[in-house]
Amino acid sequence: MPASAPLRGPAAAVAYLLATARTSGMRINRTKLAKLLYLADLRAVERGLPPASGVEWRWRDHGPHSFRLAEVERDLSEAGVLEVEESADPFAGHRERVIHLIDAPQTIVDDEFAEIIDDVLSEYGRWSAGQLRSLTYQTRPMQMAIQQNQREVRLDLAGGAPFPDLNTGLDRLRRWADRNPLPEDEPGGIDDLVEESSQLAEHRAEATRHLMEE
Repeated sequence: MPASAPLRGPAAAVAYLLATARTSGMRINRTKLAKLLYLADLRAVERGLPPASGVEWRWRDHGPHSFRLAEVERDLSEAGVLEVEESADPFAGHRERVIHLIDAPQTIVDDEFAEIIDDVLSEYGRWSAGQLRSLTYQTRPMQMAIQQNQREVRLDLAGGAPFPDLNTGLDRLRRWADRNPLPEDEPGGIDDLVEESSQLAEHRAEATRHLMEE
């Protein structure tokens, strides 16, 4: 991914959030990045807008998360846009992976969503990762998933029950199809149809003549 190319989708959302946080002197690690972006998507939906981060959110080990963010981090790192530094969290006392924006690439982010990211960072950007994790657990999409004890399912940011994951059902259908292949055409079946059609040809012609005479 060329660093000079305008970023779109999840990469743009991540880079914009990091650039805004850097301007305000905020420390962003992986957990904070995920939770802040989730809160931005959630606020967008609350305002009747689509979640513009471009990732899907699922209930993982530490609340709402998306594996897509790891792919974005890798791509931006390879492009020289950011680097990840492993260090000690001064608040929690454990190791953390802090994300530093090296370059400030051009990003294409919806204006309304950019404003939402700004607001979320203004309100929560200086919270610790643990505080943000606790906050996201209190949001309605996570509460709905917890009530139904449905881990790894896709969260409904509108506040409904988690979306059913169709992968398991599709896997069962594929296994059934493997065990029950479609039967081949019955030998002679097509020939029988052709013969039956020929036998009815005279009757069809007579019916057509009656219709024409009427």
